[in-house]
Amino acid sequence: MTSPEQKQQHFLEAMAKTVKKTVEFPPGTFVTVVDAKMAPDQANAKVILSVLPIANEELVLQSLETYRHDIIKEMARSLRLRHLPNIYWAFDHTEENASEIEGYIDELKEKGEL
Repeated sequence: MTSPEQKQQHFLEAMAKTVKKTVEFPPGTFVTVVDAKMAPDQANAKVILSVLPIANEELVLQSLETYRHDIIKEMARSLRLRHLPNIYWAFDHTEENASEIEGYIDELKEKGEL
């Protein structure tokens, strides 16, 4: 029997491979599957992506929706499941937030307030 954490990790790894293999993103766009969270009943899953440049997030979302059927088909095959959770996409803005905070810190250092 596998634990919920193992199932989520397996789902995350399969999703990362599937997105890389199946989806064609706009040129110059780098997409990484950062995390995947499944609901306890496994009816829904949120896949968290990191996109560079950030300005291409909407184009990435359009690509994911275009390839949704192919993603689901490949995930079902990879995980050997008949029913996959409903997949929702979210974006990780950790890098953007960190950069913004570093900018504020540098600004305070220049003013001598830090």
